[in-house]
Amino acid sequence: MRLSEEKARRLTVLVWHERMRQWLPALASAVALTGLLAVLFVYRLGHLDRTVAVQDHNGTVIGLESGGNGRGASLLRVHLDDGRDVDATGAFRVVPRIGAHVLVAGARHASGQSTYRVLRVFDQ
Repeated sequence: MRLSEEKARRLTVLVWHERMRQWLPALASAVALTGLLAVLFVYRLGHLDRTVAVQDHNGTVIGLESGGNGRGASLLRVHLDDGRDVDATGAFRVVPRIGAHVLVAGARHASGQSTYRVLRVFDQ
């Protein structure tokens, strides 16, 4: 039995309506979730503690607070040339020895907090 053109077209429309009714809620949920995540991301991005200024300092390693476990990250106690002792993070495979001269980047943030990162070890 052959379907007429009109019945075939109506049957195709009914099939597509059924597919849309089945997939539209999932698609709308995915779009709504994506929009919600975008709004939350923009909100969190606006509340980050942004860096105001970065200044390089020379220093000497005076202690190892943590690290040296083979993961490449360590927390070093560094005596800066201006007389301050600070904790600085470093991402080196070999942890600098005590007494090594290092270059430290000191970052001042909008909240007033300062963070320090070891950039380079001059003598190992």
